[in-house]
Amino acid sequence: MSSPSHSLIRFLRRDTRGAAAVEFALVVPILLAIIFATLEAGWIMVQTIMLDRALDMTVRELRIGSFTDPTQEKMRDRICEKAVVLADCRNTMALELIPVIDASSYPTDAARCLDRSTEIEPVLRFNPGQRSQMVFVRACYVVAPLTPKFALGLLLSKDANGDVRLISKSGFINEPA
Repeated sequence: MSSPSHSLIRFLRRDTRGAAAVEFALVVPILLAIIFATLEAGWIMVQTIMLDRALDMTVRELRIGSFTDPTQEKMRDRICEKAVVLADCRNTMALELIPVIDASSYPTDAARCLDRSTEIEPVLRFNPGQRSQMVFVRACYVVAPLTPKFALGLLLSKDANGDVRLISKSGFINEPA
């Protein structure tokens, strides 16, 4: 004669009513992580490409002389006009123009980006340079990840506020007079 525990174990082995729920509970978090990581990576890539494109187009205008009397505000506005997908671009992008005289004057410090948690703005260098002079251009756009606590959002390098910094660099030589 078998004990009641043996008959219960045999009954539970034959009962498969919850098998699909267990599989679902194991597979769905992995599937959601893949989907959200793909969306996050795609959105970060689109923003980075648009920032690069807008900076290159604006630098080209500056280089050939069709952008006269550049100021930091005018140049940032022009970049933001061309980078259509960057939300609140004018308030979250820092822009630097640094003349390069020789190898020792090439900027080696990290990009200065805006800190959205404070009213203090970083000191940015903006000098469009002289004719026939090489100029280094750097733009830093600060954006919050779509999924900061999940999937790729956890792995992105973020600042103290949890924002991701998208940095675009370019350079040009002013046309001779």
